[in-house]
This record gives sequence, structure tokens and C-alpha cells, in this order.
Amino acid sequence: MVRLSCATKGIIKNNPLLGVALGADIVYKDKTAQAVLAWGKKPSRSKAVSFADTHNLALTTVEDGFLRSLGSGIHSVGASFIKDDLGVYFDLTTPNRLQALIADCMAQWSDDKERHAQRLINKIITHQLSKYNQTTTAPDLSALANNDKPHIIIIDQVANDASITGAGASADSFFAMLAHAKERYSNANIWIKAHPAGKGYFTPTDIAPPFYLDTPCNPIALIRQACAVYTVSSHMGFEALMLGKTVHNFGVNWYAGFGLTDDDFVKNTSMYQNLICHYQTLNITQASLNQLFYASYVQYSHYANPATGRACDIETVMDYLIASRDWQNRLGSELLVYDFSRWKVPFVWGFLGFDKVNLTVKPKTKWWFFLPYGINEKRAKRADSKVFNALSNTTDYVVWGQKSKRLLKDKLAKRGMTNPVIWCMEDGFIRSNGLGATLIVPLSVVMDDVGIYFDATAPSRLEQILNSICLTDDEIQRAKGLHELLLTKRVSKYNLPTKNHDFIKQINGLKSNRPIRLVVGQVEDDASVQTCTSLIKKNSELLARVRADFPDDVIIYKPHPDVEAGLRVGKADNHHVVDMVAHDVAMPDCLDVCDVVHTISSLTGFEALLRDKKVVCYGLPFYAGFGLTDDVVESDNTSKINALNRRTRPNLPALTLDGLIYGTLISYPMYHLPHGIGLATPEQVIEYLYNQAHTAKPSLAKRLTQNVKTTAMQLRKIIIR
Repeated sequence: MVRLSCATKGIIKNNPLLGVALGADIVYKDKTAQAVLAWGKKPSRSKAVSFADTHNLALTTVEDGFLRSLGSGIHSVGASFIKDDLGVYFDLTTPNRLQALIADCMAQWSDDKERHAQRLINKIITHQLSKYNQTTTAPDLSALANNDKPHIIIIDQVANDASITGAGASADSFFAMLAHAKERYSNANIWIKAHPAGKGYFTPTDIAPPFYLDTPCNPIALIRQACAVYTVSSHMGFEALMLGKTVHNFGVNWYAGFGLTDDDFVKNTSMYQNLICHYQTLNITQASLNQLFYASYVQYSHYANPATGRACDIETVMDYLIASRDWQNRLGSELLVYDFSRWKVPFVWGFLGFDKVNLTVKPKTKWWFFLPYGINEKRAKRADSKVFNALSNTTDYVVWGQKSKRLLKDKLAKRGMTNPVIWCMEDGFIRSNGLGATLIVPLSVVMDDVGIYFDATAPSRLEQILNSICLTDDEIQRAKGLHELLLTKRVSKYNLPTKNHDFIKQINGLKSNRPIRLVVGQVEDDASVQTCTSLIKKNSELLARVRADFPDDVIIYKPHPDVEAGLRVGKADNHHVVDMVAHDVAMPDCLDVCDVVHTISSLTGFEALLRDKKVVCYGLPFYAGFGLTDDVVESDNTSKINALNRRTRPNLPALTLDGLIYGTLISYPMYHLPHGIGLATPEQVIEYLYNQAHTAKPSLAKRLTQNVKTTAMQLRKIIIR
């Protein structure tokens, strides 16, 4: 690993992923390092220069990359950085590494790079990605102007920023932009876009209302509406090029001089002429937009994924920003996590702790066993009142489970709130290496503001997703890749290992020409059983039904692991009707040997579909009703028939397995890794689980702690009974 030094601690403190992105170990004032890091052209740069000169070390400049983070400021972790051993891209008074990379890129250009660059540009435009990514919206310029004239945008910048002097510009350059725009586009709306980070050169008095824009907005969404953009050295100028807009340069910026921009205002300056001469020495003529993009975003930039804390490529950071931003914007700006068990509170912050979300957590009130029920109830009501009184009317809510949602809705109704937004959180489909009932933190949760995926008696967000999903070619490829990964890594919800290693031998002893049917047990009092519209509610009833329907077939019964561990309700008392009970056997091993899966509403049915198994559903789990499963529908089961009538895709082709995988495992859930920041992907969670399962066993202290939790939950079940 490369060893780098820094002369100020802020570089390390404010950029925790910098070393990871650069593949370097960064040490404060290390005299033996290969180079000293200086952050851009900040005042602290002088300390880095002095330290490098004193110890005869090379100087390397680092800065924020072009896809920095979800939010702005040092509290939003940077995921993109540039590193330059010659200069820095925004200072055109001296050569920089980006220029050399552009030359190399042009010399070694290929069709593969062309396609890759275009695909990445399309993704940036489609998902409106920029340096900061808090929002996807921008003001409607035509509505604000109240006319249908074309729009011209002038980009203001922070006064005296180093990128302005580095472009050979001054305050006069900005006022010249405004004068030129007014003259050239006299029949257009001229807008000034203020910089969100500080005082610029323009004020609201420089242009009539409402043409001074100082509200935060998405640069891509804003520029889309314009036909031309004016800039000195803002990166928004390059984003305008990606959108196919005319860009007027009033400074010598890094994307000037390639024939892509209007450089008339600066082309006669000595700085511009020197730049063109430098490009000629590098054999740079007219670079294409895709070549500039590839050199700057792919080769010049370095990336690290906050979700994993590991170095990554540009597309991984794009996916991170898209997922985190979309969920942040989907949630309300005020969010109350209500009445969660205290052990769940820490991991909730990992899933919901976004920059723009003001998160309040109200854990369950502890009930003191030595106090009467009435006093404990009053304590709980006081705790509720204290929290509710401090909230605004725009607060959204998060609860765990449908029962809590109903209780909260009743409490809010009594306070005059009749239509609150309540998100229901539950375990996700790729949960953990271990059981939820033993208090192992989940790596995946679902958040549903419509209903919940396992309740077939009412609509859910997942049902809406599956009713409308239409995949792009890229999404189809991702679904297929995830499908293959699930099978290769043998992933299931809890990822428990097989302890009964005689299972396969026992199965082989049963094998004949008869079909093998796997009957999947569930937790009988679980809401997923009670609300799935099945007339069969008990595991013993399911076993009896399958044996009655298929008296000559081989039947294997797989109890639910929580039931098997003595943690939940659902022990079947008629094991005599089956040929074998698969105790302590991992679900993938059971699925490997069976031909058909019978289930009330278990997630195992979905896992069976991934393995191309026939699945018979007696209830209506989320994956049923779309033509992928054999659904048992009783003529008098009105609730099931109503649910089936909702699961239609009018004017759309039938739901495919790829669509089911994408909607269920990518669009619907949230993923978060321990010690990560923001949201992860299912692929990253699978890698984490696989590596966790194949590393050294946990420490003695961790194993003892988990045993205590398991024992506590077993005692809790006995007490409740």
C-alpha cells in the first residue's frame, strides 16, 4: 500500500474514505512517505508545500471528485476524490494530470471505452447525479417566468474561489457574462443561478425577480430546461455539455479548448493561447465529450463506497448515491421512529439516518414489574405525549409491524390526525447469518407506507411495484446477475448452516421414481400466516392436506428455524404423515433435493422459484398471483379472490422471474452493513454474509452474548405462554 503524508489533520478527519479511495495509508507528518497531500488551493496548502520542501518529498493535490456525496459539507462523507501529482484540474495556469490523461485517453481510445463512457453519461443524466445529490428537483422556469420563452442560465460562483483565478477570470468576467447574455439572447429569460455554498458575485438586485435563483436544486434538472449556459469555471458547464446544451465560457476552465464550448470571450487571452499550445505538445486536438468524461470521471477520479468502506468503481458510487438519495427523498423531512424495541434502535439509525431527515427515535417505554399495570400505562402515555407534542404536523412515522401501525393510527386519531403517513418496517428477505428471534441485527429491512408485503388482505408497496415494473436492459442484466449470485452463494433469509450431515444420505435412501415434495413450516402466530388469506393456518393442517392430496409421494417436512429452536409457536404434532423431517438442514439443501414446494406463505417459495422449482401456495404470499406459482384458490375464499384481482398488470406483459427478483430484492428493500454509512446493495450484503460465514468463528465473548440473547428469548416465549 502507498504511504502518503499530510501536514494538516483536517484532510484525514474530514475525508475518512480518502485513504481507501487512493489505496493509500495516510499518516500525519510522516517524513518517510512517498508524497505529501495538499487539499486543493486552500490556505492549508502552504503547510503541505513547506513540509514537502523541508523533507524533500513530492507534493500531490487532492480534492473532491465530481460525484462527491449525498449531501454537502464535511458531515456528508465524500465518496469521490481526484488526485493530481502535477497540479489540479481547476487551475489552468500550470499543467495538470487530467490534461495528460485526456491525451492518453485519445491515443488509446476504443469502441469499448466509447460505449462505457456513453452508458455512464446516460446514467448520470437519467438519475440526475451531480457533485452533491440531496434532491432531484428544480424550479419550473417557465412557470416562474410565466411565459414560454427559452431559458438562459448564468452560473454564479463563490467570490474569489481558487477555480476563478485558476481560470484567469475575475469579478469582471461574471458581469461580462450577464451583459453578453442579455445582448445575445434578448428574447429569452435570463436566469442567475446563485452558488449554494457562499456569497457570489451577483445579488438579487442584478436581475429582476424571479430570475435570481438561490434555492437549492438539482443541477441536471435545472440545466435540462435551458438552451444555453454561461460559466466561468463551474463544473455545471461540463454537466451542460453532457445534456447537449450550448456552453459559453468566460474563463479558461478544464473543458475549454476542445471545440465543445464557445470560447470566444477568452480565446484571445494569453492564458488560453498557452493552453492550446500545451494541448498541441500533448497531441490533443478536438477531444470528444465522451473522451473528456472518461478521462475525468473514470481515470482521474478515485472512488470509495461509504456503504462498505472499500474502494470501488464509479458505477458503484452512482448506485450508492441513487439508492440513498431516492430513499432520503421518499421519506419525510421529519420522521419519528415510534415504540421500537430498544435493541432495534441502533440499527434503525443505519437505515434511516440521512442528512435531510430529522430523525427522532422513541423506544418502547420500559415497564417496571414492581409497579401496578395502571401506573405503567400512565408512564407510557406521558412518554407518548412528550414526544407527540414536540412534533410538527408534517411528521411521518415508522413502526415495526402492522399491529404497532394500527395502535399508532388509533393514538394519532385521538389527537385529531386522521391521515398520517406511517411506514411499516419489517425484516428484509436477505436478513442475516442467524435468526431474528435471537436479536441478531438485520442487514436488510423493508419499509412500506402502503401496507406490508406479507399481508394479502390489503395492497402493499411491493404489490404496486410488481404490478407496474418494466425492466430496462441494464436492470434485466442486474437481476440475472443477482439471481446467479443467490444460487452460487446459496443465500436464504437466515443463512443457517446444515448441521445434520446425514440428510443427503437419508434422502438417497428414500429416493425412487416418486416426486419429492418439500412442505415448509412457518411460525403459526406470525402475521405472515394470519394475513395471507390461507384457510390453512397450522403446520399440522398443511402436512395433512399435502399427504391427503399426494398419498404416494415422498414428503419432507422442514420446520421453521425459530420453531425448531424453541423460540416461536408452530410445532406440528403429526410428523408420522411425512417420510422425513429435515431437522438442522439449511434451506438450500432442502430445495436441492425436492421437485415441488408446498407452502402457506413462506419466503421459501420465492427461493424455490429461483431454483426453477414448482411452488404450490395455499395462502397468497407476495410472489403468488402473477402466474409464477400454482395457487390454491377456494371458491368461497373471498379475501383471496379479491387479492388476486388486485395482482394484475393491465396493458403490460406478464411478470417475469427477473421482474420479480428486481422488484423484490432491489426496488423494495433497504440494505445496510455494520459500520457502513448509508445504504448498501443486495450484492454487497450477500458478499458480506458469505465472507462472514467463511471467516474464523466469533470470539468467545460474542458467542456468550448471543447465547444469553437466545436463552432470554426462549424464556420470554415460556413466560408469554
